[in-house]
Amino acid sequence: MDMSEYKEIFKAESEEHLQQLNDSLLGLEQNPNDLEYITTMFRSAHTLKGMSATMGFSTIAELTHEMENLMDMVRKSQIAVSNGLIDILFECLDTLEALVETVDSGEQVDICSLQTTLLKAMEGTLPVKENTCSVTQSSSTIEHELSADPEPVEDIISEIGIELSDNEKHAIQSATNDGNRIVSLKVLLDESCVLKSARSTLVLINVTKMGEIIKCEPSEAELEDEKFDLEFTVIFATKNADEEISGTLKKISEIKDVIPTTISDTSFPADKEMQDTNEAESEVQQQNSTGVKRSDAVKSIQSVRVNIERLDNLMNLVGELIINKIRLNQLASDLNAKDLDESLANLDRLTNEIQTEVMESRMVPIDQIFSRFPRMIRDLAKSEGKQINLIIEGKEIELDRTVLDEIGDPLVHLLRNAVDHGIEPEEDRKQLGKPVAGMVRLAASRQRNSVLIEVEDDGKGMDPAHLREVAVKKGIMSKEEADKLSDTDALNLIFMSGFSGAKVVTDISGRGVGMDAVKTKIESLGGSVKITSVSGQGSIMKLQLPLTVAIIQSLMVTVADETYAIPLGNVIRDVGIKASDIKSIEGKEVIMLRGEVLPLLRLHDILDCPKEKEDKKNLIVVVVEKMGNNIGLVVDDLLGQQEVIIKTLDNKILRNMRGFAGATILGNGNVALILDIATLI
Repeated sequence: MDMSEYKEIFKAESEEHLQQLNDSLLGLEQNPNDLEYITTMFRSAHTLKGMSATMGFSTIAELTHEMENLMDMVRKSQIAVSNGLIDILFECLDTLEALVETVDSGEQVDICSLQTTLLKAMEGTLPVKENTCSVTQSSSTIEHELSADPEPVEDIISEIGIELSDNEKHAIQSATNDGNRIVSLKVLLDESCVLKSARSTLVLINVTKMGEIIKCEPSEAELEDEKFDLEFTVIFATKNADEEISGTLKKISEIKDVIPTTISDTSFPADKEMQDTNEAESEVQQQNSTGVKRSDAVKSIQSVRVNIERLDNLMNLVGELIINKIRLNQLASDLNAKDLDESLANLDRLTNEIQTEVMESRMVPIDQIFSRFPRMIRDLAKSEGKQINLIIEGKEIELDRTVLDEIGDPLVHLLRNAVDHGIEPEEDRKQLGKPVAGMVRLAASRQRNSVLIEVEDDGKGMDPAHLREVAVKKGIMSKEEADKLSDTDALNLIFMSGFSGAKVVTDISGRGVGMDAVKTKIESLGGSVKITSVSGQGSIMKLQLPLTVAIIQSLMVTVADETYAIPLGNVIRDVGIKASDIKSIEGKEVIMLRGEVLPLLRLHDILDCPKEKEDKKNLIVVVVEKMGNNIGLVVDDLLGQQEVIIKTLDNKILRNMRGFAGATILGNGNVALILDIATLI
């Protein structure tokens, strides 16, 4: 069977399970006594193993099988959770990610040394640093209680003649206490079935989605090795009805019949003392929780995977539709045709709805980027010997996929800087009276038509005086020029290429590359970067990003009879001024506006346009913001706000031209350039 057509689906689903493994492993590291994390990891690894075996990726199946064995020993309290165990599982996770990435190329990844490490861990011969918390005591107590009175479970299960371990009895007891049914599922394969292992794996994958597998007869290992005839039995806990179970599994090819039998649909009449204890614990849990039970399975996403290129093409077509709509509205206005106006009003409504739906289809939660940072910070903190408390907020905020794809690297750099340069060593923090664990906060929030992302730390912050000294030492500016810089301008020096205020160069940062790239990348997306910092208290990097880079709101202006678009994200306000109020400071035009000195720039000069013969007495100024500073742009006229479609300048000559973010087509068919404030002034 040719499985190549399913590779993309396999990779996408594998990434979900790997993310589930990563999140659970991080949770287990913080709460070693919570066996729910191990259960979640076990299920994800088991599903990944089944998928890999079906696809013929034996290396992935082998490694996940070894991980299952190790986690099963933890569940049975044969191995305690330790720092060494966590590190081993993280190494397995990294290797699995590498293996999944190589399924297209067929590149081989050697896992022999990792398998040896796993074997030593299971044998207890690997020296590991133990955590102060352990799961041994609580789990062994439960096993002791079960073994003291196993008869009720055995009485119920004896009718199908399958022996259960104490751990499996406890799993049944817990499942029924949670309101699940215990079902014995008999699966019969067709006589013509060739890939018995693959079919049994697909059955187990689907059963896992409907409940928790407690026992297989024959065992899962025997099913994988096809050491069975044409039937096998699965005992599992579920809330699904028999009809739903049968209907789901019978859709799998070469399945002859599925026979579910309910073993128990109520709690076992276990020892009275244990039952009372469980009821008391349940009552306390209800009082202390919000009533929402934590889900330990990968969430089913009710969506269709669509290639991003197809969405890009759809957005381009919507853009063309909007341009033609604007053109038709312009013609209707010129012709003064009322009947045409009514039809165009309906077209306008439908076009806007299509545009909204297409834009929404491109929006994805920012969590797709944020979810990879806890592991990165964990590894970075460990290598630096620091304790970091990472706070993530606003994971549900959505951004256009194009924008989201571009901000990953800038955020990585900012977070690494926060840990490496921002957070002080533990001894320094103790002397300063700060908590030993440094705080790094990554937060996203919606701000009208944009998204604000903040990277904050409570570290040592940045000293503007020190940054001025560095600028002088590196020959970037003279001492006189540096002394004239405001504190805000001094902080913005870090965005200059080759500038670094770090006293020590590390493998992580400090070489003066990165911050200028962050600024360039964010501004290329139509966003902006701001920095605030207090020496000794910490720093905050603020990234202002547009929701989408395909369609933007702009202020349309004219300069020398040419129309230009200024993105509204850069516009503060527009004002009218008298030419006589303009002053000159060091040869540059300024004006006093609302008690502040506002520098003026004439777009005629910047764009090298012909000037009017007569000087106007009254001027129109558009106040824009750049790097936290306001600047006034003198224009000839304002045409109002308009939604414009950005067309990139793909021509080789125009592509790298500074000052322009792209072009758009106006209602009259003319082309208007979109100004890029970040590079224009």
